[in-house]
Amino acid sequence: MLVKEGLGDIEKAIASIRRCPRPVPLFCGVQFYAWGDSEYIPRLLGIDNPHHKPFAELWIGAHPDLPAEAVIGGVRVRLDRLLEEAPETLLGPKAMAEYQGELPFLLKILAAARPLSIQVHPDREQAEKGYALEDARGIPLDSPRRNYRDRHHKPELLCALTPFYLLKGFRPEAEIAEVLAAVPEWKGLSDCFQQKGLRGFYSHLMTLPQVEVNALLEPLLARLRNQPEYAKDQPEYWLLLADELYSQGGNHDRGLFSILLLNFLCLQPGEGVFQGAGELHAYLQGVGVEIMANSNNVLRGGLTPKHVDVSALLDVLKFQGCKAQVLSPKYRGAEAVYEVPAREFLLSRIELERGRPFRSSGPLRLGIVLEGEVEVLWGDGRIRLRKGQSYLIPHGCRCSFHPRSTAIVYQGACRY
Repeated sequence: MLVKEGLGDIEKAIASIRRCPRPVPLFCGVQFYAWGDSEYIPRLLGIDNPHHKPFAELWIGAHPDLPAEAVIGGVRVRLDRLLEEAPETLLGPKAMAEYQGELPFLLKILAAARPLSIQVHPDREQAEKGYALEDARGIPLDSPRRNYRDRHHKPELLCALTPFYLLKGFRPEAEIAEVLAAVPEWKGLSDCFQQKGLRGFYSHLMTLPQVEVNALLEPLLARLRNQPEYAKDQPEYWLLLADELYSQGGNHDRGLFSILLLNFLCLQPGEGVFQGAGELHAYLQGVGVEIMANSNNVLRGGLTPKHVDVSALLDVLKFQGCKAQVLSPKYRGAEAVYEVPAREFLLSRIELERGRPFRSSGPLRLGIVLEGEVEVLWGDGRIRLRKGQSYLIPHGCRCSFHPRSTAIVYQGACRY
């Protein structure tokens, strides 16, 4: 595809979308984080990866950290620029007013080869306050020490594409008490938990001097290393792996405590989890489709070479123990919809069969073809989308998906 350059071409492309709103292909960027998988995303995109770079996340959205580019008449236009110039055309009047002309969600393909950080996301008020405070301190937006990169909260939904291992929320307090009682090296911690409660106990662990962290973890890890090999469906497997990956210089990472205190899950393909504000979690391994409010705010407590800020994490963390909820979609014909308590987005999986078109209309939609090939038709226009290709459909644009064979599409949408 020939892609033109030049300011005049970009302005003409934007004007053409205003005149005739229509589906357009997207070129999307990749984030190369150390925990990323080197195979899934390159295979999805049909590109070679001879140097085994960690393709961690494919971003489909307009976040300024890595905006996609819309391809309009052979011209690439940054999606954040397109939204700035034609917000009502893309979002519709209600979403434009609600979100001040910004795309309210970010869609991703996440591919984790090894554990991500123990982390939590802020609510809207905490994000605005944290962003303003770091601005006042003069911390640049691109600084690795920055916790708040925007003013938005970050509710998020992950839907597994492969078996997906993760930690989600504190276990029920009765289970935590049982775990502590079952670890002989942690005899003193049971009394601490009973006396301080979940909030006081976890805060105590996360603020211990490093020498005391080592004293609690080293005997436990030494015993586990001498046991028969653990399987991936056992938390001990991830405890040993995370220690090997993230403990440095003879000091054990305090994020290891969380592996035994949080709910441990293995999602099967098609299952999902929702992470609300203040919920402690960590993704351990697997590939999934992730959708969230349009934010990149992450507060980390360990298991990462990135910036860790235990104090900021404890400030927004919700100390509530309960069983983790696994989500299944609700089917509406060919479309399986994941219902979650987020105002900014909906996620659906569309399963297409040749000869059975799928009609789509309504709010702005962003999506990606994960299997097969489809043609998207509207009026007298059409675009062809192959496996790995992403797209944007503006608000109010009626179109239909025509698969050339069996196809699977994941699509994020504004709620209105």
